[in-house]
Amino acid sequence: MKRVLLCPPTKFDVVYEINPWMHVEIKPERASAMEAYRQLCEHYKALGFEIYELEPQDGLPDQVYTANVGNVKNSTFIRANFKYDQRRRESDFAEDFFETKFDMDAYALPEDVFFEGQGDLLSDGERYFFGWGKRSDRAAIPYLEHVLNTRVIDFELIDPYYYHLDTCFAPLSTDVVVINPRSFTPEGRKRIAREFSTVIEANEADNRVLACNLVCAGKEIVLGKGITEELREKLAKFGYNTHEIDMCEYLKGGGSVKCCTFEF
Repeated sequence: MKRVLLCPPTKFDVVYEINPWMHVEIKPERASAMEAYRQLCEHYKALGFEIYELEPQDGLPDQVYTANVGNVKNSTFIRANFKYDQRRRESDFAEDFFETKFDMDAYALPEDVFFEGQGDLLSDGERYFFGWGKRSDRAAIPYLEHVLNTRVIDFELIDPYYYHLDTCFAPLSTDVVVINPRSFTPEGRKRIAREFSTVIEANEADNRVLACNLVCAGKEIVLGKGITEELREKLAKFGYNTHEIDMCEYLKGGGSVKCCTFEF
């Protein structure tokens, strides 16, 4: 059973610009964001997920994007070191949650080494993949390998619109991955092809709705509404069922389903 940590969008807003999706004059509509959140919870309950929630805090409008607060390995919470000051306090509340609720120990990288949690550190259940260059630092790799006790496969991210690995790379299994190819260097694309027997490429229309920013459980995929029939058919070819939620309000902050979902 998958456990997920979410944060209701009662404080969600766009009040600064730290990625190309954000424009302070284009505000998320709170009621629509809450409806999408309700649907996300319903889908997760139907899939048998165990849902936990963070308490929304004043002054943290991006707290809805819980994937970025860190990662969990066994009984250790690896807290994020956010690149931007506006988000740094989010890690404090997440650390308190995991310490209080699950009695986890916290692991912190050096303060000057940026690491943005599951936004840039993903797993297919056997291997870990790390994206660096836009938010997280390449210098985080040895610290992550130490606490995870395994090798980390890394990729440089080169497109500012896809600033976290989870916006452009979605391992569905140890064999199948969905990617936005424009987000990676030629060497990165070659490495992905070596690691996965099947690489599904999302096209530009899919990437405009952050199609790779998904949550997968077995053969069930929850992702943002608006993907192309082409991508839907590619996923169905390998036995995957898609469940789409209108995440347009969250796109205004630069995120979709996975950004709003911390898996542990």
